[in-house]
Amino acid sequence: MSSGSKCMSSLYEVWLDQVRDALRSVNMQMEDWQPVFEFNFPAAHDAGDTPDEAAMKANKFWWYRQNQSLKTDCHRTPRCWLPKGHHGGCQPLYERGDYLKVEFPDDTTGIDEWMWLLVDHTDDAASLVYGTLDNEPLNNYAGKAGLGSQLAVSYDNIREHKKAADFKAVPPKS
Repeated sequence: MSSGSKCMSSLYEVWLDQVRDALRSVNMQMEDWQPVFEFNFPAAHDAGDTPDEAAMKANKFWWYRQNQSLKTDCHRTPRCWLPKGHHGGCQPLYERGDYLKVEFPDDTTGIDEWMWLLVDHTDDAASLVYGTLDNEPLNNYAGKAGLGSQLAVSYDNIREHKKAADFKAVPPKS
């Protein structure tokens, strides 16, 4: 192992110890939860998450997976980590790079349009997801929305969630 990779490894271990401390502060023991529902800590580290951010993501992820396993997961908003029947707004687990199918109402025609949004970030307090429109709209939105538009969308308008890896390339027909 080179000295550069030893340094990177030790930096990761220090970061992971700080994540463990942050989790202990909210009574979530990594040693109890990680073997049951594996959270991708290396990806959180590589994405530049602080230890507190990674701990919060892991905490929400573990609650989401536990609620799913007990069949007590919320179905009002895709990937809400809170249990069904919770009070207040949903808090979904969306991350940068995820895709959301969003419903856009059309008051003129009465026919709603569903399009994909590439997630940049979320604001749980405002129940909004921010991202880039990944479809060319069929409806006319008076130039307010088009392929590549930066949008803020209410959690109430989200109909489906996918990770980028969920989209499989279709081989060309021969």
